Amino acid sequence: MILHTINKSNDALHRCLSLLSDEDAVLLIEDGVYAALSCRENQKLWDTLPQVKKYAMADDLAVRGVSDRMLPFFERVDWSGFVSLSLEYDKVVSWG
Repeated sequence: MILHTINKSNDALHRCLSLLSDEDAVLLIEDGVYAALSCRENQKLWDTLPQVKKYAMADDLAVRGVSDRMLPFFERVDWSGFVSLSLEYDKVVSWG
């Protein structure tokens, strides 16, 4: 069980997603939260990973003014939630 943190919505995101297992989770942080925006391209991307748990940092969404435009299957987490997720998973891998 791995928690993957992604801080950019670019090639790192696609490399990460290609390696996920069903027990893993993705936490979008910093500019990575743009991958949680509700649009056809992002919906299609995440539809291929229905079992993977999906999270986005609430502060990063708010700073970028996109809190209200997130895909519905993403769960917002705060810093306390980030710490809890880090402890819940066996490893944390950062992509950027």
